[in-house]
Amino acid sequence: MAFHGEDEDMTLTATLPRSFPATTGQEIDLYPASSELTVAQAADRLQFSENHLSDLLDAGRIAFRLENGTRLIPLNCLLEYEQERERGHAALNELFRMFQEAGMSDDDE
Repeated sequence: MAFHGEDEDMTLTATLPRSFPATTGQEIDLYPASSELTVAQAADRLQFSENHLSDLLDAGRIAFRLENGTRLIPLNCLLEYEQERERGHAALNELFRMFQEAGMSDDDE
């Protein structure tokens, strides 16, 4: 892939996981590692409402900085939150699977 920026052209080589969907027409957002996202950009990436993301920021779950009254979220902090969230979902799925294997369900009450 070749990308053309304001100052220079660059070539990007990426290795995608096998689980990555191999369909056409899907968008991929690319950001430099040092990027900062606005609340709107980060909410879009997480597929959250801006209000929900603002609540997470206010609770200290995701780091941000203020610049002229605008919240800027470092990309690495957003990625850390995504990974934490994915680990939590994986743990819940594993726990649910274990309950199913043990024959435990709401129907047993």
